[in-house]
Formats: sequence, structure tokens, C-alpha cells
Amino acid sequence: MMLGDPWFLALLVPVLVVAVWRARRPGAAADGGSERILGGVPGSWRSRTMWLPGALFTLAAILLVGALARPLKGREESQVITEGIDIMLVVDASSSMSRAGIEANLSNLVVVKEVVARFVEARENDRLGLLSFAAYPRSECPLTLDKQAVLEQLQMLEVVRANSEEDGTAIGVAVGFAASKLKDSDAKSRVIILLTDGEQNVTTVDPEAATRLCKELGIKVYTVGAGRVVIDGLMGRREVPLNTHLLESMARDTGGRFFRARDGAALQAVYDEIDALERTERLDVRYTDYEDLYLWLIIPAAALIALGQLLSRGPYLEFTS
Repeated sequence: MMLGDPWFLALLVPVLVVAVWRARRPGAAADGGSERILGGVPGSWRSRTMWLPGALFTLAAILLVGALARPLKGREESQVITEGIDIMLVVDASSSMSRAGIEANLSNLVVVKEVVARFVEARENDRLGLLSFAAYPRSECPLTLDKQAVLEQLQMLEVVRANSEEDGTAIGVAVGFAASKLKDSDAKSRVIILLTDGEQNVTTVDPEAATRLCKELGIKVYTVGAGRVVIDGLMGRREVPLNTHLLESMARDTGGRFFRARDGAALQAVYDEIDALERTERLDVRYTDYEDLYLWLIIPAAALIALGQLLSRGPYLEFTS
């Protein structure tokens, strides 16, 4: 049981004030004289029950106030729901992400945005944050329960300009920066999901130091090597293996996992697997299907008002004592 609009209960104060005032006021006798004057004269049944209509009206007013407060009855349901965790999404925004490698005719970043967006939408009770990186990390969205805010910032994500000072792949600094965002989190589970299509080529922060920091803080790092590495040479364009040693060791040392995704379907499968891995369950109680009970108060209130009107204005059989 609960009240939908409990502030209406404040109306009980004037109702009770009026009721007390009426009770303390000298009433009128059946013949129009004062009860004080006729106090010693035997009264009729009507004179003895003159207080009754007012009492009925007061009780009806109390019931109507209760109806205005909207009493609700909910059906209790026990459900198994996901316990919230904190996740930092770390996405490579170096110039190589503008190339088509995961899917033909689509840049890597476009494909990654679509896959990560579906991952974000699937998380129900988690705080999510978004961080992009090239040579330097950039906080796109702090940890939040507002999935829409994360999705909006994800769609606005752009790669850095090729061969600029910002271009590069600084995996160590990205992971270290993400760990600093999770450092003060009180969540039982904290996770970094790092996605890159390249290899570490900027050593602002030693990746091993970033890995140690995550391990000390109890943060798991999932690493995803996405797309194909294609280079132009004398013999034309050719695909070369991605050096995944760093990504594998970061994941292994922190209790996470490394994934290799060469196309869009594989990348989607990776995020689906991470979504399944990073879910813990607890039993929670929710109240649903609320039923309004105000009619159970309005109907008797109307009956009391009608009865009060009948007693105060209707004919009486006079019985003297």
C-alpha cells in the first residue's frame, strides 16, 4: 500500500479544525432555543442527535481527503535483475580508424560506433563512461547512468587528423587515464573495454605501468583488436598480422580477456560476449500494476453525506424521554 499524492493529507488540518470548532459551539435546539437555556428540559430524539449530521460530514470529509491522496495497492513481484557495474569504454580515435578495414566501404570508426551503441543500449543498471584516444586520451563522457548521454557523445566521436601532433596510438596512457576515472568508484565490479585497430606507437605512459595500476585497483581490462592491418608496399596493398602481444598481456594480467575481431559480425560477437561475461545477478523486489483504491473511500463518503443531509433536513419522528 502507498499514497500517490500524499501532500493532500495536509487538508486534514482545516477539516479537523472545523470539526473541533463545531463541537465546541452551542447547538440549536429543535424549537429554535438554545441548548444552554433548555438544558434541563427533556429533549426529543431529534434534539439528542443534532450532533450526528456534523459528525457524518466530518467523517465524509476525512474520507474524501484520503481519496485525494490516491491510495494505491501494488502487486509485489520478485525478479532477478542485473546488478550495476562501472564500465569505461575506451575507443581508438587515431587516423587509422577512418580507413575501411572492419567492413568494406565503411570506416572502422563508423562500424565501431554502431556496435558499441548496441552494447550501451543493452546495459540496464550500469554506469558507463566514454573515452577516446590517439596520442592523447580525451574524456568524452564521465561515468553516468544516462545511456542517452553516452550514445550522443559516441555519435559525435571523430578521428584525429592524420599526421598531426594528436595522431598516434597511445594504449598505455589511454588505459591509465581510464583507470583514474574508475579509481574512486564504489562499484563491486569495474571494467575497461579497450578497442583499437593498431599497435602501441606512443609511449607517454608505459603500458605495463598502466596494467599494474589496473591490477592494484581490481579493474579488469578487456582488449579488442579490431579490423585488418593493411599497408601499401612495392607489391601493392597487403594485410599484415596485428601484433596483439600487448593487448593479450594487459587482459590476462588484469583478469580480463583479449578478443580479435576482423569483421563487423565478429566485433558484434565480441561485445555480446563481454556483455554476457560482465553480468552479476541479485534478487530484487519491485512493485508493479498499481491499483487505485480511491473509490473505496469516495463511495462511503457520498453515503455519509447523503445520510447527514437526511438527518439534518428530513422529517423526524419526535420521541420524548
